Amino acid sequence: MLRIILAVSWLLIITIAMLTPGEKLPEANYFDLQDKLIHLICFGGLSFLWTGVGFQRSEYGENRKRLIVNFIVFGILAGIVLESLQYFIPNRTFDIMDMIVNEIGGILGFLAYFKIPTAKFGLD
Repeated sequence: MLRIILAVSWLLIITIAMLTPGEKLPEANYFDLQDKLIHLICFGGLSFLWTGVGFQRSEYGENRKRLIVNFIVFGILAGIVLESLQYFIPNRTFDIMDMIVNEIGGILGFLAYFKIPTAKFGLD
């Protein structure tokens, strides 16, 4: 249950941050590629949290398709959709490199889900 609460919260935070008009955002440019690092972390975390949503320990080995569906929807499609929607937001821009970094973050989050020992069921 904790995983779903964290996953939904993270999705809402990212959605609000990415779809807020540009003039409402503070200027914060501390180092080169800061924007890309933020995209990587945001979508890595999103994918990491959503990959395991909907699983109980007893059914983990039985239904691996759901892992893939969760990853595709929240690790891949969410990054594409949210970045594409920025085109329609005042003072925000669509950036293909941001979209690519979103996807890399999603893939890294998915892989981290399997590599971090407590990730699979530590948040359930």
